[in-house]
Amino acid sequence: MDVSSVHDQAIDYAPCRYGGSRLWFRGPRRSVRSSYVACLGGCGVYGRYVSRPWPQKLEALTGRAVVNLGVENAGIDAYLNDPGALATAASANVVVIQLTGVHNTSNRYYSTHPRRNDRFLRAAPALISLYPEMDFTEVHFTRHLLKRLQLLCRDRFSLVAKEVQTAWQARMRTLVSQMNGDVFLLWFASKAFTDGGEDADAEEPFLTRGLVSPLIPLVRQKIEVVPSIWRGTDEIMEVPPLEQHRAAHLPGAEAHHEVSEAVARAIVPVLQ
Repeated sequence: MDVSSVHDQAIDYAPCRYGGSRLWFRGPRRSVRSSYVACLGGCGVYGRYVSRPWPQKLEALTGRAVVNLGVENAGIDAYLNDPGALATAASANVVVIQLTGVHNTSNRYYSTHPRRNDRFLRAAPALISLYPEMDFTEVHFTRHLLKRLQLLCRDRFSLVAKEVQTAWQARMRTLVSQMNGDVFLLWFASKAFTDGGEDADAEEPFLTRGLVSPLIPLVRQKIEVVPSIWRGTDEIMEVPPLEQHRAAHLPGAEAHHEVSEAVARAIVPVLQ
């Protein structure tokens, strides 16, 4: 069972699976026998440290079942590598896909874990050749890998960034093409969507407007939400002390409320 299925002291995440999936999702489990909305993405969909994440709030706003298929630190590969999750998403009337995890995409330079996409598995010969001075045995996570590569050489790092972007865009095209319902792309973050990207320390490394633009004609709409409050100090204090640093970087209850309203405004006309 991965980290997304573990519950902390205050919240029961009711871990569940759909369609024989090997991934664990946040419950309570929803019926997928009739009309429903599927929400895909990473931490911003799963809702760690939030009692009612935005997919659950979206149910009340739309009157439709909403299946939370968020997986913490997930990339696109987590869904494409899991037939059960993919089938569940593909059968939804509406699919909301969070724009996230570009750097967690397997590519010609490095491979990530098929389900825990933030886990670095191995460097490809092309990356070993590009960075002969790098000891990859010390690396276990993709962001750690990228920070090390960027520190060693920014010029060579740009080649890695372009390759990862190309791989992510191709996977996104594949994912969207598998959906039978209307697809909405969602930017949900503490900062506005910028045109930056080649920075391992960025909130979403390699994710740029230019990268997403070719995907827009393939979907119904792109929704952008930058909440007025990402996570309140009082919310952080309610988190176990050893987890407060992590919680500070994740959206809180108010942020989830704002994004649920924005998504509802976008998808309700399609559901009617």
